[in-house]
Amino acid sequence: MAINKVFFKTRFLKYLISSGMLFSNTTNIHRISAGTQENIDIPKVVSYRSASCGCCKKWINHLRDNGLEVVDNIVEDVSVIKNQYQIPNNLRSCHSAQVANYTIEGHVPIKSINKLFRKKPNINGIAVPGMPLGSPGMEMHSHESHSHDYERYKVVSFSKTGKTKIFDKISP
Repeated sequence: MAINKVFFKTRFLKYLISSGMLFSNTTNIHRISAGTQENIDIPKVVSYRSASCGCCKKWINHLRDNGLEVVDNIVEDVSVIKNQYQIPNNLRSCHSAQVANYTIEGHVPIKSINKLFRKKPNINGIAVPGMPLGSPGMEMHSHESHSHDYERYKVVSFSKTGKTKIFDKISP
């Protein structure tokens, strides 16, 4: 009987030790993979779009797929929002968003939003004028060639006075 108790205690102790090692290794794996991603603290995105715009919904999904929390506001007149956030006319696109103190206009990719919050420049916001093919929400797939036809485009920063500058260049 005493031999069985010793055997049981030894097996139980080995089990606890190996379980602890497994837990420890699992925790370390998560730490390593989290360290390889951009861990930038970006506040909630408040987006404004018209109900009829499908590409705007795709852009919102692009942000959500990249870990951002997005409030999707459907408004009747998006130009009221654009005027409120002082978005220059030549940079306006189909949707607008507010993130902390920054305005995001149009199909701005997550890469540029990450750059904005990493650098935190003294600007009003960033914009992708127009609707460039291949920008988030404007992806198109050619069924004949099974390839993506994306164009190069620029992300432009703007100040409250309307001064603009190239913020980021996006290539396919």
